[in-house]
Amino acid sequence: MYRVPGGGVAVGTGIGSLAATGAGVAWWVVAGAALLVAGLVLLRAARGRRAASDE
Repeated sequence: MYRVPGGGVAVGTGIGSLAATGAGVAWWVVAGAALLVAGLVLLRAARGRRAASDE
């Protein structure tokens, strides 16, 4: 029978379902930082395009 990862973790223990899957915390920190950088790059590109079209 398939069991959902993190399904056996009690609510309120401070352990999220992502952490309960066994993934390393460092991997999630790196992934979060990469997503933030990608978001900033896309935001700056969109603002640059908007400024160029206003001229």
